[in-house]
Amino acid sequence: MDYTQCGGLADLTEFFDEAKAKEYRDAAIEELTAQGVTFPIKVQLPYNPSSTDWDKQCQVLKQQLEGVLNDGTDFIDIIITAGPSDSFLSAVRRNGKFEFLLCNWGADYSDPETETDPFYQAKDSRGMRYAYLRTGVEDGFITGETADAVMAYMNAIEAAKQITDDIDARYKAFADAETLLITNALVIPRGMSVPAYLATRLNYWEGQYASTGFSNKRLKGIHVLDHYVSMDEYEANRDAR
Repeated sequence: MDYTQCGGLADLTEFFDEAKAKEYRDAAIEELTAQGVTFPIKVQLPYNPSSTDWDKQCQVLKQQLEGVLNDGTDFIDIIITAGPSDSFLSAVRRNGKFEFLLCNWGADYSDPETETDPFYQAKDSRGMRYAYLRTGVEDGFITGETADAVMAYMNAIEAAKQITDDIDARYKAFADAETLLITNALVIPRGMSVPAYLATRLNYWEGQYASTGFSNKRLKGIHVLDHYVSMDEYEANRDAR
């Protein structure tokens, strides 16, 4: 079974509902106006200029959000900003200098716990993660229902980590916790990175492989050929392996 079919994730199949988005927008306008908030809401969306096409991805997200939410109203202004090419993580992500930010995370090992690293924070583990969700609750600027949702996620992850003798129960527990992130819009599914085409004289099928981590980056056992690998050679080596 694919992990996305475990627990509450199995029920998450549709991520775009224009009518529902506008319904929430209208409710937000009424609530925020009563609090004295002025519009548009300014949302900082930074990117790393050293990463190919990250800026273009931000442009697409801006067009999608503003195209729906600013229909007939000046509700939101997505402000795309270029972060530094060097030390982007420490300067932007780990300093929390964003409202929206591409997670840009890859699994380190084959267990759903690895995907919690950008979001889960143990108590008082300040400065250790990407999203600072628990820090926001501890510092008092995440409150109300949002704070409850954050802590429900933290508690769910802590409970899931304790399940070590039943893989089905463990996967379901992590999937249910991840569902809390998505249904409360603490994380918004956007897309997956696709490896680029490359021309190479390396036969990668001779090397190490793992679906997570960096094993497939190692060159041990791989021969450098005197010609570029053709698709026929690639398929033949894959089939042989």
